[in-house]
Amino acid sequence: MQTKLTNKLGQRLALTPQLTQSLKVLAMNSMELDAYIEECLESNPLLELEGEREREFEDGFSEAGDSEAGDSEDRGEPSELGGEIESWQELGDDRWETMHAGNNRDDLPDPDQQWHEEPSLSAKLHEQIDQQPMSDEWHKVAHALIDSLEDDGYLRADVQELATNFQVAPELLIEVLEEVVQHLEPAGIGSRSLTECLLHQLGDSPLDLLVRNLLLNHSTALGESDLKLARLLGCSESEIAAARQRMRRLDPFPGQGLRGQSNLYVRPEVVFRRTPDGEFLIDIPAYSWRNIRLSDQWSGRRWSGSEREFMDSAMKEAKWLLYALDQRGETLFKVAQCLARRQRAFLEHGVLGLRPLTLQDVAEEVGLHESTISRVTNGKYAQTPLGLIEMRRFFSAGLPTRGGGTISVYRVQQRVRALIEAEPNGRPISDQAIADRLQAEGIEIARRTVAKYRESLGLHPSSRRRRETRQTRR
Repeated sequence: MQTKLTNKLGQRLALTPQLTQSLKVLAMNSMELDAYIEECLESNPLLELEGEREREFEDGFSEAGDSEAGDSEDRGEPSELGGEIESWQELGDDRWETMHAGNNRDDLPDPDQQWHEEPSLSAKLHEQIDQQPMSDEWHKVAHALIDSLEDDGYLRADVQELATNFQVAPELLIEVLEEVVQHLEPAGIGSRSLTECLLHQLGDSPLDLLVRNLLLNHSTALGESDLKLARLLGCSESEIAAARQRMRRLDPFPGQGLRGQSNLYVRPEVVFRRTPDGEFLIDIPAYSWRNIRLSDQWSGRRWSGSEREFMDSAMKEAKWLLYALDQRGETLFKVAQCLARRQRAFLEHGVLGLRPLTLQDVAEEVGLHESTISRVTNGKYAQTPLGLIEMRRFFSAGLPTRGGGTISVYRVQQRVRALIEAEPNGRPISDQAIADRLQAEGIEIARRTVAKYRESLGLHPSSRRRRETRQTRR
């Protein structure tokens, strides 16, 4: 063994303090950024919020005015408030006494009794079951099913496994689920898929029947224009527009807060506003950190020694922070513009209009790195015509189509579910048959991909569905 010196040429990324702070600010949501800005304001004397010193001056002036009023009272001089009280008393006005005696009124509720814990949705569902007349066995199974629901209100567990755990027949479990649990409020509880959840929220009106037809038979065509859908269903464009509006009002997550978790407070980082002509405008809300600026309080003052070193460092940190905030807002705006262009159908029609889109697609379009797109969308929310949604919801993988385009994986999964739900009774279709049907519709998909999507939807293979149908007949 010997020791020797060698030269090696290479490249590596060195994270400067500026870049580190920029990445840190970019990854924060608005709530986290507020807390971080507050820390910076406390530690850096060169940062201030616009209008902060004006408010301090007004507060100081108000305190001085209060002290002068107190001096006048000590000298026995009547103040304006004192004169007003005396005038009320002279006129026999008892508003002053009534205002101060109001806290002791007997008809007001006890403040300690006004605050009570709101029961969770799970507790409300159990209460609804207890109020319905049914056998003890049905009560037991219904309560067990409520405890098996996921946090969004769906039942994604395997029915056969649940039946084994509850020590009941699978047929009884399905009967209780469909006859009891799925009829509880809010509508859609206990659904096994998004389509089933939405269907449970529909009634028998002509508009709801049209929405039902769209969800069951034409879910893959919801991204098409109103005119094309109207021709397909033999109705008017106004009826299709009304059906879309009705569909937007349906709740895809009826079990939100099922376990009574504490509320998660979020603020939108981006606002998508739709104009009367159908275009989308992007707005980045101006929260308090938008008003942060360099303070001119210390301008013109000369520093020396350790004080100068400290102020120079504070100036650099302040400039880095302001630059990072500008970069954050600019990046958010660029990404939001791209999402509005690429996912217009999603913003207009909901999840069934979602098109394939990846982080890499957005990164290439806006000229940024994929990791930057991940930071700017992870854990952040957008206000849209559909409501407040997580920005990650704009992204979806895709499958190629015969025409050279792509189709969202979500839409393909829903098509797989629709084909299985529409299969003839006692004659389940195989994964290969589903793949052949989708390929005939122009979707390039393999049998193993169909099997993967079917398993993710919680659906059994054809052999097991055939066996369950035979058991039910017996």
